[in-house]
Amino acid sequence: MSSPPYLLSYLNESVQQELIESNRREYGRRYELLTFATPEQLAAARAERKELLDWLEQHASFGYAGTKVDCNGLSPGCRSCGDGGWSCLFVNGRCNVRCFYCPTAQDDDGPPVTNGLAFTSPEEYAAYVATLGLSGVSISGGEPLMTPDLTLSYLRALRKRCGNDVHLWLYTNGTLLTADLCSRLRDAGLDEIRFDLGAVRYHLKKLRLAVGSIPTVTVEIPAVPEDEELLKRKMIKLAEAGVHHLNLHQLRLTPYNFGPLTERGYTFLHGEKVTVLESEISALRIVRFGLAQGIPLPVNYCSFSYKRRFQHAAARRRAALTVCADTEMVTQPGYLRTLSATGVRYCEAVLLQNPSYRYPFEKITLETGRPLYLERRPVTPELALSKVEITALEEGRPPERVVRFESIECGLAHYF
Repeated sequence: MSSPPYLLSYLNESVQQELIESNRREYGRRYELLTFATPEQLAAARAERKELLDWLEQHASFGYAGTKVDCNGLSPGCRSCGDGGWSCLFVNGRCNVRCFYCPTAQDDDGPPVTNGLAFTSPEEYAAYVATLGLSGVSISGGEPLMTPDLTLSYLRALRKRCGNDVHLWLYTNGTLLTADLCSRLRDAGLDEIRFDLGAVRYHLKKLRLAVGSIPTVTVEIPAVPEDEELLKRKMIKLAEAGVHHLNLHQLRLTPYNFGPLTERGYTFLHGEKVTVLESEISALRIVRFGLAQGIPLPVNYCSFSYKRRFQHAAARRRAALTVCADTEMVTQPGYLRTLSATGVRYCEAVLLQNPSYRYPFEKITLETGRPLYLERRPVTPELALSKVEITALEEGRPPERVVRFESIECGLAHYF
């Protein structure tokens, strides 16, 4: 019998303990204020999630190693992200609303930035996108419509330089949107607009301005457990309003939303980052509800596992492919692998504004004349392998101790 597409498995105790200690270090004394799931809660949650996933296996499409469901009817932007060809430009770092779940401080007055690279010139950013051969760009913040002229200038530069080869979308809470601004965004080349309706208690007034003006209208929100029934009632209205896609995310704890999330009495899960148990279960229930009711609105649960594994791998892979030598290969998670007769070592390529001079680097010059630097950083020393292990690695059967450098982990996050 074949494995289910979500392929849930469990971490061994040593790995679990490493992650727990990492979570403890991140929050320090505040860690003791967090309510983590008890063994009984974990058992109940695992059972409910398996029941949901078993049903969804028969009615939905899993993708990206089982970290994303339902993949039927993904938005163009989501497809670009999943293919690894996406750049997110944070055009500003300020927002005019204060959503309790927001993971960032929203007090940054710095320049537009992506992956740690600042771009004060729209033309330079467009050249960067073209040089990397990206297929999609999103404009985010903060709130991009707080600086409409700046946002429009980047959209125009991208469309002028990249033509229709790049899908352009924008994230907004919608509060500042007007009919005139919708027209200006469309004329500047915007293909898709994504509304965080949680910021406006799921009201559709501003969203309706975009329908019929911007080609693709998407709602993208975290799955807030206490809003589950409200969102289910809204789904038919979203479809009737002309919304094309509904994307759900898992709530994640950060130092910035620590207070609001802990005050709501959520149950937290350990992992690479601390997440909210009820949020994932709620998201899966909503996906099932939409399919069971036949609501003509594709719902996509974009799990934290997807973001952590695939988005990080995509950034590594783009840089690695640029510097990959004939004696190397780029693995699925985006590491550079060098195999010898006695072992293997892994490196990571990182794109930087300025080199650290600690590691070898290559210079890339954009068509605007701006230099960027690709630095090759060792991730492991040379790991000794037996001849049997080397043969297995060459045949696509990596030894357990190098699996994480060779393949992306399957399935949703482990509950522990």
